[in-house]
Amino acid sequence: MALYDFTIVLGRPLTDEDYDAIFEAGLDDSAPGVSNGRGYIAVSRESDRLLTAITTALRDVASAGLTAVSIRDEDMVTLTQIAERTGRTHESVRLLATSKRGPGGFPAPISDGKPSLYSWAEVADWFADALGVAVQPHDADARLLTAANYMLRARAIAPNEFEFLATA
Repeated sequence: MALYDFTIVLGRPLTDEDYDAIFEAGLDDSAPGVSNGRGYIAVSRESDRLLTAITTALRDVASAGLTAVSIRDEDMVTLTQIAERTGRTHESVRLLATSKRGPGGFPAPISDGKPSLYSWAEVADWFADALGVAVQPHDADARLLTAANYMLRARAIAPNEFEFLATA
């Protein structure tokens, strides 16, 4: 069995009663807390697979009477963060992103705000496919955390459309 660490973000701050409910629900492998007005549960769970660890932790959260709204991941990145993760300069990454250098086809930003945000999973794939450069973290666990986060966020945004996730 492997030990998986991830943080579940809740829909509201925790109350004193919530702490007892969290441990009674089977989350004795966690550290609950509050940050920026939101409750969270940092989980360290032994399991045969990450998906099983996430699924069982989310069921435990629901049985404690709490709502999970996301899982912290590191998928949304800026050009500066991409430069740091790839060992390139910001200017080098900017030129790749604007197709002024390299083969083109750099992933489009998820957000065109200032700064633009990109999906690290897409960027890591592009570096591997277009440049033949493997960058980290670029593994199945990071991708699964990102996918689980997007599913929980979708459920939080449109709960009536994603009722099938309510038991996860």
